[in-house]
Amino acid sequence: MNIRNAKEILEELRRISQIIVDLGYSAILQNDKDLAIEANRLKRKINDLSYEIRLSIIYASKGAWTTREEIEQLASVLQVGVAAKEISDGVEDLIAIVIRGKGVHPILRSVFGREYKMQLIQIPEDAKKISFRTLDIPEDITIDYIRRGDEIEFGPIEAISEMAAGDTILLSGPPEKVEIFTGEMYKLLNEKR
Repeated sequence: MNIRNAKEILEELRRISQIIVDLGYSAILQNDKDLAIEANRLKRKINDLSYEIRLSIIYASKGAWTTREEIEQLASVLQVGVAAKEISDGVEDLIAIVIRGKGVHPILRSVFGREYKMQLIQIPEDAKKISFRTLDIPEDITIDYIRRGDEIEFGPIEAISEMAAGDTILLSGPPEKVEIFTGEMYKLLNEKR
């Protein structure tokens, strides 16, 4: 088994923890089950990373020269992994509101209202291949990540040459611009090759 560096795992935990909170709130505000399901998928990813960080720390601490101070520092890294898992557990409570399908009370929208929308784009299996470099992505639209199976690719998105069949893209921005951009994406993806 390949044990990754704790720094790499922590970076991935940080990025996923930040986005899962946005996904959870967006799922509620937009009453969007797809966003809730995506947040749940990220929760599983955080669980996996939490386990992976424990392995990495145990491996790092097995050295014969590990001092008490080093062990305490490693314990603080473990605590970050635990905290990320607790964040994802809290988001699971949020998305349960949407998954149960009982509707979202208007008070939640008034308290947590946002000026942007999150949107998932599923790349169909028979879609025309599109290079990100050829897309005209408006400045206020952010491609948060691309998920290929269980692997998540964060920015810079320009480094990823093409969207592949089965990719899931998460983007965010002003609601009206997200709607227009999403429509343009699906139009491009469905054009004849």
